[in-house]
Amino acid sequence: MRAYIQIVGQNSPEGPPSLVLHYDSQRYLINCREGTQRLCVQEKVRLAKLSNVFLTRVNWDCIGGLTGMLLTLTDAGVRNVDIHGGRNLSHFVAATRQFVYRTNATVNVHEFSDTSKPFSDKNLTMTPVVVLPTSSRKRNYEQYSGSSSSSGSDSNSSNESSSSESMKFTKNAIMSQVEADEYRQKVISLMFTNTNKGEKAPGHTIEADCSPRPPSPSKAIKTVHPLSSAAAIEDPTIAKAVTNQKDHLMKGLPRTKPYPAAVSYICQGVPVPRKFNKKAALALGLKLGPVCGQLQKGISVTLDDGRVITQDMVCDPEIPGHTFMVIDCPHISYIDNLINSPKFKDYQIGGTRKVNVMIHYVGKNVLQDARYKKWLQSFDATTDHIFGSTEICAQSVQFTSHAVGQVKLSMLNENIFPIPKYSNTPSLPLDKIEGLPKNSYRLESMAQYSLEPRNGIQYLDRPAFNHTNFEIPEIKKIDENKEYHEAVRLARIEASKVDCSKRFPGDDVQIITLGTGSSIPAKYRNVSATLVKIPGYGSIMLDAGEGTYGQMMRRFGIERLDDEMRALRCIFISHLHADHHLGVVQLINKWNKASDKSAVLTVVGPFVYKHWLSEYNDIEYMGSTRTRVKFVRNESILKDKVTKGHDLANLNELKKALDLTVIEPVEVVHCRWAYGLSIQHKSGWKLVYSGDTRPCDKLVESGKDATLLIHEATLEDAELEKAKVKRHSTTGEAIDVGKRQVMNAKFTLLNHFSQRYPKLPILSEEQSNVCFSFDLMSIPMKQIPLLPKFTNAIQLAFKDEEAEEDKDIEMITADKKPSKKQQQKKKDIK
Repeated sequence: MRAYIQIVGQNSPEGPPSLVLHYDSQRYLINCREGTQRLCVQEKVRLAKLSNVFLTRVNWDCIGGLTGMLLTLTDAGVRNVDIHGGRNLSHFVAATRQFVYRTNATVNVHEFSDTSKPFSDKNLTMTPVVVLPTSSRKRNYEQYSGSSSSSGSDSNSSNESSSSESMKFTKNAIMSQVEADEYRQKVISLMFTNTNKGEKAPGHTIEADCSPRPPSPSKAIKTVHPLSSAAAIEDPTIAKAVTNQKDHLMKGLPRTKPYPAAVSYICQGVPVPRKFNKKAALALGLKLGPVCGQLQKGISVTLDDGRVITQDMVCDPEIPGHTFMVIDCPHISYIDNLINSPKFKDYQIGGTRKVNVMIHYVGKNVLQDARYKKWLQSFDATTDHIFGSTEICAQSVQFTSHAVGQVKLSMLNENIFPIPKYSNTPSLPLDKIEGLPKNSYRLESMAQYSLEPRNGIQYLDRPAFNHTNFEIPEIKKIDENKEYHEAVRLARIEASKVDCSKRFPGDDVQIITLGTGSSIPAKYRNVSATLVKIPGYGSIMLDAGEGTYGQMMRRFGIERLDDEMRALRCIFISHLHADHHLGVVQLINKWNKASDKSAVLTVVGPFVYKHWLSEYNDIEYMGSTRTRVKFVRNESILKDKVTKGHDLANLNELKKALDLTVIEPVEVVHCRWAYGLSIQHKSGWKLVYSGDTRPCDKLVESGKDATLLIHEATLEDAELEKAKVKRHSTTGEAIDVGKRQVMNAKFTLLNHFSQRYPKLPILSEEQSNVCFSFDLMSIPMKQIPLLPKFTNAIQLAFKDEEAEEDKDIEMITADKKPSKKQQQKKKDIK
């Protein structure tokens, strides 16, 4: 048997990396931060055999990528997934019920406590070590400094909604802990039914088929209510089941409180079976045959002469299985309870077992602490130690395919297409920390530690990305591409002829397209996120798919990251498809830590999204929902609505902060609770954002005379019928929306492309105000006319990548190349 640990990612401000445990018949995943599945695509890490996920902490740093990973795995045919972690894990999974629903898989959630039995299967046994920070230092741990009593304190007020298709989240009855746990498990069982009968998602979930908005309140109620189907009404059994489902999914979850446990894992491989010693058996006078099989199984045998032969007499000693540990110590306040846990005693010097390797996730100053160093020395000198922290790990480029693409684009304009920020030198080299064990190693992405048949760490035999290193094959290839260099030269000449000096309102507003892809994160494009920076006032984030914070880190660098977070004033959520909002919690968390207590962040989104944030806030305190993180419901500020109450107060406060005269969501044609956005500034500029939609008259009307239209262009013109079914727009349709007489957009920026570089169409002179977006592209509105001049060169730069990316859509779940039918199915996944 071969068994090894694969490190996927590196410690960074995004969180700790994942570990993939590889066995012949199974894969296990430890932690799943944002960006994990994108990195698995980049590095071709296959997870088809994954069925168990273990988490060291139930906070966003460790679980931010879990929801997206579950959706991808279940869509790709993984039928059973078990998730293991600390208290509140069930609450987290159940809280996603409005935007997660699958009938083709079962997901089981197991919460560990101090008294939990170890997890065990045919490959390994995993013993959880649940550690809390010491009470005297608990308040000093920044992640949990807030009071859980204020968490979600105003959630009851969010039950109101003025929209005709709104529903109320009714309060749940007060429950005991046991009842609450059972209730959450019931919700999860209704989210993942594994009936595999192809049932459609209930109408009250975002996973329901994309359909037009109901034209009247009565029809809206019917589409919302699962019992609207004739079959459900006629069949009492179906009606009862669906009613039960609606009752669970539409009630608020039982309340909970943050539980700042860090779970470490002691992992023990199965022992190697005892090998039969033929020589010893013959020496005892045994005849080879069935009797030998009995002895090997441990059954003693009595010979004709009366001698009793036992297993020990004819079998070599059992060889203990490999042992490894994953240690999570996120803060010095955890050290005492960690090192004093009796569960480690048997593995320390004087115990009966030795550890092959210990992988340590450590927070700031943990490794420098004398207590932790002394504890490390209590393990056998042969034990290997792999350490990871933000300081120890170099912040190297992880998504190398995208970075290489940016090198090409930066040749056109290094300011519009900046190379991702990175550093290949850690701020704290491991060898500068005194007192560590002899066998100490740095944690590095894609390094592997072999467990069977022999121990040892192996790093990737490839240089770290460095855009100035022409010995790297990809960089050398760019340097030697004379055809592309000539295209760049011609493009820069054409761009130099464009006069960008003419002033107009909003000319200095900067648009940064952090994520420009659709559906799932991929090598070249992350999912939706656009940052609008308004000089002198702050910034607005238009949608924030998984990995948005990481994209900000790569765009601005770690040194500027907190400044950019403090400048964030508003996050707009267009709808609840996962590729548009799974990065929001991380943004709120990081904003809350970076900002002073008087700062305010406003989330503008569908009313149901407030319930998700409120229920997650019960797990991890993200800031007061009354004074710091405020919410405005899209439904309450539509053009024909009378806005009042908290929505009106929060809206006016946001307008004042950004100096806006209009913040107007627009109902678009995509799915339930889907909205575009129109904003106007006092200085005269206007920006319109489509979200996901078919060409939409309401958006055109609201966007009249827009300075900039940011519109989705998910599919190519040849895929019009698919666009209609999925309720997306083609490139040609998006361009047409911008040039309609009513809209009359000064500029149109296209985004949300299918997950590869688009085949950029040749634009006519009449379409010279239309351009295409790329991840990390940063451009003031006055420079948008430069972009069409780069189109020919961009087409040449990425002609090879188009074919390559098509192959990568087979994703992380295939151990072999999928059939054409499977490939098409995965392309169609939403």
